[in-house]
Amino acid sequence: MTAPHDPLPTSSTRDPIPRWINALQVVIIAILAYQTYAAYFAQSRVYGGAIDDHLSSVIFTLAGRNAMMLVVSLIALRRQRAAFYAFAFLMHLLRDAQDMFIVPLTDDGSTASRVMVLVVFALIFVVPEAVALKKLRELACCPTA
Repeated sequence: MTAPHDPLPTSSTRDPIPRWINALQVVIIAILAYQTYAAYFAQSRVYGGAIDDHLSSVIFTLAGRNAMMLVVSLIALRRQRAAFYAFAFLMHLLRDAQDMFIVPLTDDGSTASRVMVLVVFALIFVVPEAVALKKLRELACCPTA
């Protein structure tokens, strides 16, 4: 027995994803596209100064992570299925929550600048992504509720 074919959803099979979630996803896609491009093609310009082989390897690993997340994000935006979209936002949330702590820990700035980075990451990325994830999980669980 073959698995049922799941074509791209039509307007009648798409979940009712709120516009603000789609807009947030477009912003995230733009950021991921830039980060991927920069990590593959403009390392020294974006990441500063001389890039040795070890650092280049780390940046290429980052590029691969961002490229994979970019593909998943594009699929989620195109398919408009709440469960898959929730998976994409779970990845966004976990990545940004991690970055929210890594960036200040590796910053040479003052304590105030480190706290500011935490606040910016939380308000701009983590909180909206958490709210979107909650809404998408509700849609995936109970689409008519």
